[in-house]
Amino acid sequence: MLMDAKVKSLLYDQPRLYDLVFPDAEDITGKMCRSAFERYLPAPPTSVLDVGCGTGRLLDSLSQTIAECWGVDYMETNVAYARTARPQLVIHHGDMRTIRLGRTFDVVTCLGNALSYVLTNDDLVRTVEGFAAHVQAGALLIADVLNARCYLQGDGFQRRIEGTVDTPEFKATSVSMHSLDQSSRVLTRRRIWHIPGRPQVEDYAEYRLLYPEEMRRLLETGGFEVAGMYDNREFRDSDLAGTITAVPDIGGMRGRKLYAFARKR
Repeated sequence: MLMDAKVKSLLYDQPRLYDLVFPDAEDITGKMCRSAFERYLPAPPTSVLDVGCGTGRLLDSLSQTIAECWGVDYMETNVAYARTARPQLVIHHGDMRTIRLGRTFDVVTCLGNALSYVLTNDDLVRTVEGFAAHVQAGALLIADVLNARCYLQGDGFQRRIEGTVDTPEFKATSVSMHSLDQSSRVLTRRRIWHIPGRPQVEDYAEYRLLYPEEMRRLLETGGFEVAGMYDNREFRDSDLAGTITAVPDIGGMRGRKLYAFARKR
């Protein structure tokens, strides 16, 4: 994440809650990554760097088969939690635009909307340069962004989204209000959490939307060759417009992403 990212989140202040609010019991993201390794790499990877690693959950999944699993996150709360909860991982604190770890990896991932916190074109270029600094020729980059085609040309934008979390450890409801600046392609979300027995908590976040052609150009300019781009995690070919389903979506972002798979030239 970025040092000056415009974000405040209950789930970053208390990272344990993130895994409760956004469970991935079926390891869907990990399965997507492993499928990508088979598709786009000549051999199984032995090292991976996750930029914007959050709680380290994806790295935890990948560590079952990858020996060296490193992560970077700017939120000190995330870094501390990941180091404690998943001690087999190597987690660093840093800004994705400027971090340099002095080594390269077979795979770099940047998922979970981390890249969407980068709001300007210059910072997007700097971030991709950071990805490139950590890979050699032939290495794989996997990144997701919020899909401008879905929000601006499809049915992705919803002004109000309500959510419910009902787990033994955490129960809450939320109301998210969204606004969209079409000229800058920045989505703003204000979310209010209502938690029994506690004062309400307000989140704030700004996200940059990218069109598929922008994402492709950004990666190619940074020295990558795009091998595949999808609006789903199942590698289904489509018009990249996104498909919004009726499944409850507390984050309000399901079906609204682009997934890019690119190899370093």
